[in-house]
Amino acid sequence: MALLDEVKTALRVSLEDEDINLQIMNLIDAAKEDLYNTADISKTLFEQEEIPALIKIAINTFVKAFWTTDDEERAKLLVSYDGIKAKLSVSSAYSTYDEE
Repeated sequence: MALLDEVKTALRVSLEDEDINLQIMNLIDAAKEDLYNTADISKTLFEQEEIPALIKIAINTFVKAFWTTDDEERAKLLVSYDGIKAKLSVSSAYSTYDEE
């Protein structure tokens, strides 16, 4: 299943609308960029056919945080996202340390 479809499922969005898909893809890209820039996650992990589960959870959490209109829910989701990001950032399995 494509990442867009997985995130849409997590958001409970079943509508096939090009504009909505674009909004969700922009949030997915923002999550990837944030993970790469602030948690030092290897870009190659995002390019794999099967993205690691913990990274998918981080992406889903990030997208949900910025998709919701509930400020309290957003705050909770961002705390959760930061916790997942912290775990990813200290794991050598996801790091760019060995990349050139």
